[in-house]
Amino acid sequence: MTAPHTNVERDAKRHSPALTGITIALVAAALAFVVFTLWPNPEDATPSPAAVQDSGAQVEGTTPAPAPAPGQ
Repeated sequence: MTAPHTNVERDAKRHSPALTGITIALVAAALAFVVFTLWPNPEDATPSPAAVQDSGAQVEGTTPAPAPAPGQ
């Protein structure tokens, strides 16, 4: 069933702020999706082999792990 008395123009005016807000929210969500999925994350980057080479230097304030006991 439809409403007996409708004024489409008046209803369009009354709903325009809500529709504008929904449109802005959808655009913001799409922009956030693009930014967070395509933005490069330096923590996820695979380091080059030259950057991974072990220099043998010990970080200050740490001690080397003890050698495993024979037979373990």
